[in-house]
Amino acid sequence: MGWIILWAVLGLLLLLIAAILVNTLRVGTKSVSPQGAPLPPEERVEHYAETLSRMLAQETVTVAPGGDLSKIYAFHRLLEELYPNIHRQLERVELDGALLFRWRGSGRSDRLPLLLMSHMDVVPAEGAWSHPPFAGEVEDGVIWGRGAVDTKGSLCGFMNAVEELLAEGYVPPQDVYLASSCNEEINGPGAPATVDYLAAQGVKLGLVLDEGGAVADSPLPGLDCKFAMIGLMEKGNAQVKFVAKSTGGHASTPPRGTPLARLAGMVNYIEKKNPFSVQFTPPVEGMFREMAPYMSMPLRLVLANLWLFKPLLKSVLPKFSAQAGAMLQTTCAFTMAAGSEAANVIPQEASITANLRFMSHERKEATMQKLRAIGERFDVEVQLVSGWDCSGVSSADSYGYQAVKACVQKTFPEAGVAPYIMLQGSDSRHYERICDCVLRFAPLSIDKQQLGSIHGVDENLGVEALAKAVLFYKELVQSYFSAAPAKSEHRQG
Repeated sequence: MGWIILWAVLGLLLLLIAAILVNTLRVGTKSVSPQGAPLPPEERVEHYAETLSRMLAQETVTVAPGGDLSKIYAFHRLLEELYPNIHRQLERVELDGALLFRWRGSGRSDRLPLLLMSHMDVVPAEGAWSHPPFAGEVEDGVIWGRGAVDTKGSLCGFMNAVEELLAEGYVPPQDVYLASSCNEEINGPGAPATVDYLAAQGVKLGLVLDEGGAVADSPLPGLDCKFAMIGLMEKGNAQVKFVAKSTGGHASTPPRGTPLARLAGMVNYIEKKNPFSVQFTPPVEGMFREMAPYMSMPLRLVLANLWLFKPLLKSVLPKFSAQAGAMLQTTCAFTMAAGSEAANVIPQEASITANLRFMSHERKEATMQKLRAIGERFDVEVQLVSGWDCSGVSSADSYGYQAVKACVQKTFPEAGVAPYIMLQGSDSRHYERICDCVLRFAPLSIDKQQLGSIHGVDENLGVEALAKAVLFYKELVQSYFSAAPAKSEHRQG
């Protein structure tokens, strides 16, 4: 009897090994082209760099609603100078600093319109820069300045693309919209006002393409090539305040369970117990599925067999990569604290503030319920200060995603393509009211330093990377309406 059980176990083990190897072989191996697509003529590349240089030199740090928009309007005038065809031939709407252009199509396509967007405002430029942040210096093939990546680079890319297409006499088969808000960095009203305007006109969009992923160097360990990361969704964002109260008193006679002690216990509990569920959502599974053929062994074997290794990856990934871990769950980062104003006084009220990022499988309301239950355990009040839920999830099977992917493969043959979850917020979430396919991808080829310079020091973009962005947008505008067969444009979940 013992031998029978042993042979059965060995047989099952062999079947398991065989299934793992078959799946790994089925995934196969892929490689990217050693060379990128050819660049435009040198004079065009230099022209693009000059336009972005001037856009960066016009400082547009975000202004709160009701503030002085003179610098934003100066930027508008610069755009009019740089892109005369757009301003002569397209319909222009200005909404308290936000811009919207409508390029009327010929009507030869029944596909819904396309909207390209990137915000014009930037965050302040603090710290010690090696190049002045608002000079737009071009040196050794690099354009330096605040906003080069976030997001005047992509704005410059599609404005140049459309300007050239207009000069060539191109007319799209359907309407194309260009949008740029002036207060994205403070979650301002520019994008919502633009969507309100479009909705009032009865506009329904087929694809919205905004900032998000980029053509990035080795985005995950195990990859040795660039990958174009296309965001299918973005996480929600909220500021949550945890408040503990007491009658106060002198620190010489401390009672047990003071406000700060209760808050510390709650923070320790959340940090160690991790109350948020870890799941592999469709965008994450799609990301690993697309990356697996480019991975080195044994990671390729693991990603090719998620059916077996998911439990292990759920435990390991958050420790292996903070970015990958954040795509699997709602996160809570404690960022601010307040208590007594004197060292020898027990506070009557102490608080800790956290930044929450919600995932699609554990949205805002479910997360708040969990936090309030934990707060009751430690006699802590939980207050939602501000925030919004996670976006919908666009499908990687949608026509819009496949059209963008095809353009990436043509323009960036040196890179793989994969969906992902955007961890930050963007203006694009507002467009879900009028569009079922909202993607987060800026066609900028950037390295790790450039990625880290976003909201940091020495933000910069390569001259050739900007030229490739122009090529991408030209290709997308010309191919989007003609590609066939059309797939459904829908959102998951």
